Amino acid sequence: MKYFLIIAALMVCFIVNKSNAELVQQEKYIEVIGTAEMEVQPDEIRLIIGVQEYWKEEFEKSKDYKDYKTKVSLGEIETNLFNDLMKIGITKDKIIVKDVGNYWRNIGKDFLFGKQYEIILTDFKKLDEITREVQTRGIDNMRIGELKNKKLTDYRKQVKIEALKAAKDKADYLLQSIGKKAGDVISIEELEGNEGGWWGPRNLTSNAIMSTPDNSNTDNFRNIKLRYEVKARFEIR
Repeated sequence: MKYFLIIAALMVCFIVNKSNAELVQQEKYIEVIGTAEMEVQPDEIRLIIGVQEYWKEEFEKSKDYKDYKTKVSLGEIETNLFNDLMKIGITKDKIIVKDVGNYWRNIGKDFLFGKQYEIILTDFKKLDEITREVQTRGIDNMRIGELKNKKLTDYRKQVKIEALKAAKDKADYLLQSIGKKAGDVISIEELEGNEGGWWGPRNLTSNAIMSTPDNSNTDNFRNIKLRYEVKARFEIR
């Protein structure tokens, strides 16, 4: 009986030691982050133009705010804007009303109504033309709302694949420096919130910047920027 217990105890010790050795072996891995980026030219540009009622006296010299009395209606501003847009080939079917109203008014003055329009464009040449030619009084702001590309899903996949390849390359050259090499992949994790996407809305505050084709600053927002990071874990061999 004692002999049997000794053998059983030795077997348990062997199993525990083997499990610990396997655990240590499993813990031999390298974890790295791979990054990849891509710029994609948009095939659809959503331009936002905001207009607001104003006072004619604003454009007269030596007029104080207290002298503002003649309000230009939203309807008049809209008509002038549409006329300017039609002159450069922007038809009404390309213009979408996004918002109407306002959020505040000056004390003692009438409420000034505003409107936002979204214009669908296919290239930046037309956008440049709008910033040069449209001179409608009452335009409150002009910005890029969104950039799109029909193949954006495919481009995203491509960038993610390149990020994983970059992780594998990083693991390889790091391990080679200590005489090891990367083995099978253990896990892959796509890091959330790492897509550069394309940005956020861009205000068009300078016609000069918008209309200069060789200005490097324009490239910073005229392309959709994709950036992905992938965390990968590889065996060490």
